[in-house]
Amino acid sequence: MGAFWGTRVMEIVKKHDSGGLIWKRIKLTSTRKANAKTRLRRVWQNEAVLKACGTSDASVSPGVSNTESCTRALKK
Repeated sequence: MGAFWGTRVMEIVKKHDSGGLIWKRIKLTSTRKANAKTRLRRVWQNEAVLKACGTSDASVSPGVSNTESCTRALKK
């Protein structure tokens, strides 16, 4: 997980009072860093499931739809 190594500041986008968006720089604490890593892992896991569901068309049982088999995979 070298994506955050060496960085001490994280930039985020916040809504401004006047209705626009503003970039804010916040200190990257160990808690924020851990939360960002957890979020990234979750995104990667979701992408892997979606990719597996997309390629599992040929391996689906005759009586089960692709959506049902992917829903079961998500619940595991």
